Amino acid sequence: MRVGDEVCFGDLIEPWQEADFRALDPTWRMLALGVPSEQDAQTVYRRIWLQRPRGHSKTSDLAMQLMWLLKFSRRNLQGVIAAADREQAGLLLAGVKRLMQANPEQSEELEIKAQSVGNRQTGSRMSLISSDVGSSWGITPDLVVCDELCHWEKREMWESLCSSIAKTAGGVLIVLTNAGVGRDWQWDVKELARTSPDWYYSSLSGVQAPWISERVIDEQRRLLPPAVFDRLWNNLWQESRGSFVTRDEAARCEDDVLKIQQVGQRGVRYVAAIDYAEKRDYTVGVIVHRDGSKVVVDRMDVVVPDTDHPTPVKWVDAWMEQMAGCFPGVEFVVDEYQLLGTIQRLEGVYPVRRFEFASGRGNHELALLLRQLILQQEIAWPVGCGEISGGVQQDDLTSELASVELKHTSGGRVRIDHRHDGKSHDDRVFALGAACLTLVKSEARQEEWLEVDEDSWCVD
Repeated sequence: MRVGDEVCFGDLIEPWQEADFRALDPTWRMLALGVPSEQDAQTVYRRIWLQRPRGHSKTSDLAMQLMWLLKFSRRNLQGVIAAADREQAGLLLAGVKRLMQANPEQSEELEIKAQSVGNRQTGSRMSLISSDVGSSWGITPDLVVCDELCHWEKREMWESLCSSIAKTAGGVLIVLTNAGVGRDWQWDVKELARTSPDWYYSSLSGVQAPWISERVIDEQRRLLPPAVFDRLWNNLWQESRGSFVTRDEAARCEDDVLKIQQVGQRGVRYVAAIDYAEKRDYTVGVIVHRDGSKVVVDRMDVVVPDTDHPTPVKWVDAWMEQMAGCFPGVEFVVDEYQLLGTIQRLEGVYPVRRFEFASGRGNHELALLLRQLILQQEIAWPVGCGEISGGVQQDDLTSELASVELKHTSGGRVRIDHRHDGKSHDDRVFALGAACLTLVKSEARQEEWLEVDEDSWCVD
């Protein structure tokens, strides 16, 4: 857009980008004018599905088109950018802001606010909404953008927006997404878009962006399960989420020489993580340390609650006191949301680090790191680690690792999740991951043995 010292977008555009831009030009002109011109009458799409792999500029490209529309529309346009959460919805707004900063002479009439971008002169505006379904009923927008539809857990917002856009003559609905998982309602929408002549359907196959290096793709292929890699980078719709690791991959990290440790050694740095649940889930305490190139699990204690006997918080206090006495200098990792009272009581007594077990960024890092440690056999634990006795089937850390899945969040990250069948759990995995992440991130020479490019996790 800008000439001079900057490179114009037209000099860099890829053929697959240009194809989408050309196909949607009549739609943008129609929105700007209010009615399609005579030359555009037969080529205007009011329903659009854009599906691309990670890192393929779908957010940036649409931000550019929205900026053009807000600048050149001759009428007052009202639109919404909808996503599963405000963080995701804000990415498109942030893309418009970056373009405005790079092209100030093209954006004098435009203004960015916390939850919208608009034109001061015409009153045209694109506003953010998220999964608060109530806020999406009753609106009559000219344009609706549904960002990362495949990650929406609530169908109600989709239904409200579909019905809202149908009330507006000439209203345009755009779906911007990666490939999804399963054959639920998002799949049905995708298939309608793919087969209907009233939709513009564009789905890019495989990695085609020249700015994504082979090194990044090779790393992602190693880090992610095949099904997850195919969904994110090959843009292939998946039947299921994809397992975290297989049973064989987890079992290779069992070491029959290792034993559950009752005491630690001086001079060794220990990290202990606690995942607490009062009633339904397990409470887990785990201790790890570094031994050469491997992370070693010293012990994993598991408490199983039942209906009449929930796990008391005092178990955590007692466990921390016992471990602090047995493992010299142990550092504790505790969930601030679950155990704020415990933290306030004990952080002046023991080294305590707060970790948000429910946060997106932390869980994303935790999942990728733990999976890499397992696949590269850079972690080891005793046979039967974290075992719960009394069941018919094996129930220990290894079996739990083999049962959990990777769930994809609306922000394009991943997190560990258990199957919601009333029997499965992920507490041992979370506690172990939090301990490993704390240990690894605090090591001064982390990058020499763990080559994870953070920028490759959250592109686009």
